[in-house]
Amino acid sequence: MARSRRLKIPVADKVWVVLSVLAGEMSAAEAARRRAVSTASVGKWKQAFLEAGTKALDEVPSGPAGAQGAPEQRRLRMENEQLKLALAEATVQLRVWQHGAALVDQVPSLTSKP
Repeated sequence: MARSRRLKIPVADKVWVVLSVLAGEMSAAEAARRRAVSTASVGKWKQAFLEAGTKALDEVPSGPAGAQGAPEQRRLRMENEQLKLALAEATVQLRVWQHGAALVDQVPSLTSKP
């Protein structure tokens, strides 16, 4: 079995490279050369670093409301509750129609004579 020639770069080194590039201390190409990786890899590290930072800074209320989860989880929970309510309303309507259908034979028609 052939082994990959790529070496696993420690996370701490990736963070150092990304921070150096973001601070303007060196270019992405220079950082890639120093770590013997591609410029694309440095770009991917930088993108992942910035996306993770954005997610971490996403507004989550503190206290009990913050314990209810991330904004996406709260949105899904609210949508779930709305769907449950719609299903309950449809079930009630269906039962009313079924009950009414059972009684339709007992209602005199407008054309029948008394």
